[in-house]
Amino acid sequence: MQRIEDMGLAETFRLIEKLPEGVRRQQALAHALDELLEEEIEYRTGLRHQNAGWHQVSSVGGMGEGRGECTGLVDHVGKAAERYQQESQWRTMAAALLSRLTDRQRMAVLLAAYAIPPVQHCQSPRMMTKSQAVAAQATILSRLGWSPGAVESKPFSTVNAVFKARAKARLSMECTLVGICQLMYEP
Repeated sequence: MQRIEDMGLAETFRLIEKLPEGVRRQQALAHALDELLEEEIEYRTGLRHQNAGWHQVSSVGGMGEGRGECTGLVDHVGKAAERYQQESQWRTMAAALLSRLTDRQRMAVLLAAYAIPPVQHCQSPRMMTKSQAVAAQATILSRLGWSPGAVESKPFSTVNAVFKARAKARLSMECTLVGICQLMYEP
């Protein structure tokens, strides 16, 4: 039997649909949510800032140039492919799930998912304890897309405050995710 942590999202969603209520289904739901949140964090911290397709110099800038009347025309399909290459159905699903939450819940979920436990011989700005994440929450939230003026200096006073808001948000997201799985794999 394959470990849930080693499954891709499509496999995990099929497993959620097939499994009856129980511990394994809850593990699959938690894994799916963790992966979707990781997809959203990856997009917010890196891929969104690449701003593909809007550079002064584009890799498709010369497309469509050639002989005849079409010299200088832009290949719109090529530009669209370059602009949306980082988008995926999983990122879209993650954004849709997060849009159903309040701003505070969204902050709590992303803040808790942002902090990953330190691993020996590895370095990442995301490797921190949960208490370190709460201490640096203004910086982390600005990295995740909240403008510094829009976020209170410390929306969460303790780690427990983050996890209390996160628990309500994840419960809401899990219920929505179960509904989506049922729609995706309906006969």
